[in-house]
Amino acid sequence: PPPANARLLAATLSVIGQPRGVDQGHNPTCQAARAISLWSLNDVGYLLELIARAAGENEVVMHFEGDTIRSADLPAGLAGELHTELDAVSLVLTPHLDRIYMEMSRRTIGRQGDGHKWVNPEFHGWWVYRGFASLVDPATEALQDAEGFVRRFHAAYHPEYNGGRDLVYAQPCGVVSVSASGDFVGWHAVSIQRVARDPAGAWRVYFFNPNRDKGQNWGHGIVTSTSNNGEWEGESSLPFEQFLMRLYVFHYKRSELGDEESVPAQMVAAILDGIADSWAGERDWISRGRG
Repeated sequence: PPPANARLLAATLSVIGQPRGVDQGHNPTCQAARAISLWSLNDVGYLLELIARAAGENEVVMHFEGDTIRSADLPAGLAGELHTELDAVSLVLTPHLDRIYMEMSRRTIGRQGDGHKWVNPEFHGWWVYRGFASLVDPATEALQDAEGFVRRFHAAYHPEYNGGRDLVYAQPCGVVSVSASGDFVGWHAVSIQRVARDPAGAWRVYFFNPNRDKGQNWGHGIVTSTSNNGEWEGESSLPFEQFLMRLYVFHYKRSELGDEESVPAQMVAAILDGIADSWAGERDWISRGRG
């Protein structure tokens, strides 16, 4: 076999050249795979520093709200035993990233709100927008201000409601994993790459899914596309409204929000119905409408 350094160098060049080619394999480490992809897009220098530190010292050091976190000092994260069918960069970084992300999450326990609000900017980098919206109350797992959530996502990401702004930096977000019948399975980390019209003229969300199987049935006719709808290499996509029916947390830039009230009420109601008919059908709704 080639020397380890040669394999790692080749994998590093591959990740930088194909940032949406990373995947989590059979590991519960979507956060780590997404982070590697995002850094290869948004902060290559930082990614190279992490790779060098992990390969040379078997440690990754990050900071959370001013405190230093060292992976070498932490217990295993979600992946107690790492399945090794990964690229060399992921093999080197994932054990450290998994531990650090879990430690950051532990430090948000007891706060009011979803922990991703604080963890994602600290873990991923300065380019993660500080505005944050969550559809699910973490304490009760009930849905909160669902209409406001739908309107805000339009005002943040849809060019017809955000003043025609394109996304500058790909952003982390969370979607609901569901079965082919639309039943709730769990929470999953993806990243929004861009919002654009597809060849047929429909608005679509193009996103990075760290799952190896990127073409998935998300229930009730929502099937992710990987080709023939304007996708770039490694992207998945869905019509804007369908993606929103599976979204539960996202970041946004407060200073660039469009007019939330301009989103048609009929469109908002259709999206809320799609959420209610699927993964949220058995959940309590703190508020479906505003307030």
